[in-house]
Amino acid sequence: MSFHRHAWVTAACVVTLAGCGGEQAQQQPAEEPPAAAQPAPATPGLAIPATLPPGVTADMVRQGDEIFHGAGICFTCHGADAKGLPNLGTDLTDPQWIHVDGSYESMVNQIMAGTPAEKSTTGTPMPPRGGSTITDDQVKAVAAYVWALSHPGGM
Repeated sequence: MSFHRHAWVTAACVVTLAGCGGEQAQQQPAEEPPAAAQPAPATPGLAIPATLPPGVTADMVRQGDEIFHGAGICFTCHGADAKGLPNLGTDLTDPQWIHVDGSYESMVNQIMAGTPAEKSTTGTPMPPRGGSTITDDQVKAVAAYVWALSHPGGM
């Protein structure tokens, strides 16, 4: 199933499930987007490692957190806590990596390139940039955030 088709199926499921909520769901304004399209909250109390990779700043990590939970739509597969969602995205908080070597540079490259379904451990492809329209600088910020999650003590 293509990413776009998967996204439409997911959105349809969210809308269908929202209709099962009884009176509260009916009181929501019609112009509000489905829950799946709304940003997830950023990481509360984000710990930024004392030592970061060359070229990475604490501001990049904070921006990456916001992008991960917003425009980058990373949270839709990797979860708001970045621990992954079953059959969608993998855990990004542990030091075990599947498609990268754990370096910042390899994370940037992976986000830029994506992962085809046949190489995905979940069977779900990750399109380049996660299917979002984020810029190269935003990709670098997301990679900085993910790197910080998996390297809490720094380098």
